[in-house]
Formats: sequence, structure tokens, C-alpha cells
Amino acid sequence: MAPVLIAVTLAATGCQGEKSKDGSSASPSSAKWSCDKILGHQAEEAVRRVANIPDSATIRFSGHPEDAARAFVANHDAGTADEAGDLDFCRVYRESSEVLPSVQVRFSLVQEIPERSDDPIGAEYRMGKVARATTKKGLLYFECSSSKFSLGAGATVLVRGESRTSDEVTEAEDAAQEDNLRIVYESSRAFSELLGCKTNAGLPDSFTMPPKV
Repeated sequence: MAPVLIAVTLAATGCQGEKSKDGSSASPSSAKWSCDKILGHQAEEAVRRVANIPDSATIRFSGHPEDAARAFVANHDAGTADEAGDLDFCRVYRESSEVLPSVQVRFSLVQEIPERSDDPIGAEYRMGKVARATTKKGLLYFECSSSKFSLGAGATVLVRGESRTSDEVTEAEDAAQEDNLRIVYESSRAFSELLGCKTNAGLPDSFTMPPKV
């Protein structure tokens, strides 16, 4: 029951531990792993562009990245991969009163990378195992080898990261795809570190727009 309880707790507490740009904070997590630190200045600018949020608008960050990583490992070890699907990582809201996030990042434990015919999403790029993007979504698949899995014995797993915007996208298609890839890349680097992936799962140290496949 422990893995299920972890996942339920994650869902129930997802709106807690928020930090807004006005400096208020109620997060029990270390500052390093708060969503506004994981998504640095350039990723925040990417969020604003892809979600069409003006600089004058306050944005609010929410999420528990460390809880997402713990739930991911626990569900892998328990053999409940379905419970490690679409784990909430970070959300960004336009203004404090918004209920629907402008941008949401989630991670899943998957067995394989879908063929393009089964996952028809935009362009495909060389990053991690593969990355895909449209104007509203970025996907990054990466392989993580970590001693945290299998109760300390270690294992190699395939991770799917997704960044999705729910707002109207007004920037050009190529620019929006780059912004979505930047957001999911920065989130994936942080998630790989939380999972203890060797060599950060092979993801580059910094973001540059990867070449198309």
C-alpha cells in the first residue's frame, strides 16, 4: 500500500508549498528544489512567451519535485508502473487566483518510446533518447540508471517528461517548440538529479536548441 499512499499524498498536497514572485512561501521543501528555482530565469521567460503571459503579470509556482521523485522510485520498486504515470512535478499559474495552470510539467515511468505513428507530435529532436515538440507541448524521453531503484540494488528505467501549456499560444511555431523544449529540459535535468541518475541521464549541462532528427 505504501506506493499508492505516496502517490495519493502527492496528488492531495499538490497545491501546497507554493512560492510566488512576491517572496511569500509555504514550501516545506528545500529552496533548491522549489519549482521557481528549478525553472530558472530563462525557463521562466520561456513559460511567459509560450503561455502568452506579459511581464506585468505575476506568476505563481506550485509543486513538490522531491515528492514526485520519491513516488516515481517507490512505484517502480513496487511494480506499479501505472501509479508512476503523469506524476505532477511543477505547475506555473498566471496570477494567484488562477485555478488552471498555464504550464504544467509531469513525469511518467514508461516501457518504451512510442513510434511517431502512435504519438504524432510535432517535430522530433536529438536530446536524451528523443525529444518531441509542438507549439503547446514538449516531450523528452531519457534513460536513468540509478542506485535508488530496486531497493538500492539499482536499475535502469525509461522516463518520459512532458511540459504542456493550456493557454493560447501566439508566438511562432519554431519559437514555441524551442520554449517547450527548454522548459521540459530544465525540469528533466532536475528530476534526473533527484532520481540520482548517473551522468544526469546523459542530458547536456545547459540547454541549446537540439538538431531535428
